[in-house]
Amino acid sequence: MWHRLLMFGLVFVCGCGSIPTAPNADLTDTELVYVNDTWGFQVSRPTSDWGLSAQTFLQQVYPNGLPVVEVHIASPLNETLGAAFRPEFFLEPRAGSTGVDIDALANAFEESELKVLFEGYEAQGDKQKTQLSQGELVQWQFRNSPFSAQSNRFPGTRFMAGIAVHKDQFYIMIGNGSNNTGFPIDDYRLIAESLRFPVGN
Repeated sequence: MWHRLLMFGLVFVCGCGSIPTAPNADLTDTELVYVNDTWGFQVSRPTSDWGLSAQTFLQQVYPNGLPVVEVHIASPLNETLGAAFRPEFFLEPRAGSTGVDIDALANAFEESELKVLFEGYEAQGDKQKTQLSQGELVQWQFRNSPFSAQSNRFPGTRFMAGIAVHKDQFYIMIGNGSNNTGFPIDDYRLIAESLRFPVGN
């Protein structure tokens, strides 16, 4: 799997478990919000037309003892595209260390993972930094070569990447798309910036 690459040591064994999605009384619209009590974060869909799925791998554990979690937020279905893929936003929390430099972390993610996963990786524009209510977010856009083999996991030619830091955790993000199927970059930014840490703060 693409994120089991080089950067951060992880113990791997097969297995998965239930998704912690308990509602939170402080949320304004629980229908649109995914809450993960184990890691202590929440993230929101732009509208109910967006699909949301999540998976927790209980036996794949980070050094902080927390399991691997993958969240997928799929764009609204477009029947005119037929069998074309559905653009999707991917989020995964990881264990880090307190006081980590987010710019260095973003550069490491880009060099060690994105350039390995996406053949012909080419950044588009500068990285943009946003202050979250708790933590920081860096996001940017990139393309892969139109002549290269597409990633099975993240098909398309246009992408958004992001990384957020909160205390001793960081959150990697990828949103895919293409000129033919759409690239909902504004919605991806809304999802990334909706990241909150209401559980345990």
